[in-house]
Amino acid sequence: MPKCAIKDCKNFTRYKKTRQIYCSMHLARIKRHGHPNLQTGHHKLEKLPHHIVDDFIRKNCKRLIDIEIANELKKKGFKNASSWTVRYRRRRLGMKKYLYGEAKKHKAWVRLQAIKKYGAKCELCGYKLTIDGHHILPKKMGGLHETDNLMVLCPNCHALITRRYLNLKSRKDIPAIRKELTKLLSSS
Repeated sequence: MPKCAIKDCKNFTRYKKTRQIYCSMHLARIKRHGHPNLQTGHHKLEKLPHHIVDDFIRKNCKRLIDIEIANELKKKGFKNASSWTVRYRRRRLGMKKYLYGEAKKHKAWVRLQAIKKYGAKCELCGYKLTIDGHHILPKKMGGLHETDNLMVLCPNCHALITRRYLNLKSRKDIPAIRKELTKLLSSS
């Protein structure tokens, strides 16, 4: 087996017939850092003044995501700031990973509120075993992720609405769609 090309490395490359000149350890370092040597020093944001960067991340992590925080830091003159470096600092500070906005904006919380408001069964057919949350006005069309824009459906009804067998434009359409669904079920 061929040995690694790094001086003083006693490891072998992975295979006998290979073009690779480095062992798996040095290959991983090249992927991470761009060079095979052990990286000494600190992370890019470690070199930045902590009291400024840390305070900025603490203040803004509840209303901005990592990339937005990085852009704001770049505007303040920190050239090395990126979403990855901000995430690193945020983790070092012990800030939660998914702290984007208030608790109301989390998918699970909004879905739970919709289930409490509209019941734990499908609003169209009454199926109780499994339920999904469906956005009445899709998010890509400007629909908000809040309980008034969500509908509780079973997977079958959700598929019918998503594939446009049933047309839903607002919550007011639910009784008409329920009647249409019973006609579909009785005809088959």
